[in-house]
Amino acid sequence: MKVRQVPPNVLAAVSALLTPYCADATPTTIVAALQAHGAGPAADPAARRLLSLREAGHALGFSAHTARRRVADGTLKAVRIGGVFRIPVTEIDALVAATPPEVEA
Repeated sequence: MKVRQVPPNVLAAVSALLTPYCADATPTTIVAALQAHGAGPAADPAARRLLSLREAGHALGFSAHTARRRVADGTLKAVRIGGVFRIPVTEIDALVAATPPEVEA
């Protein structure tokens, strides 16, 4: 749902519910927070994509076994879903960005 579609009476109700916990929970600040949250990196579906160990290894230029070792040593962050490791695409991008390019002599 887009923020501009939130009815004013809903914003007023949410503001009333949040006011005891957050003094600045006005409809304006709620709309601003919703817009900021919607514009974040999680709004991009590609950023939420998870890769298997094989896919991550292929993207990084090494085997699935090496990808598993990198997860074990903490070099590559992963989540475990149903007993299977999944690596967020953002972790692949971060690892590639942090790796200095090889210089041939």
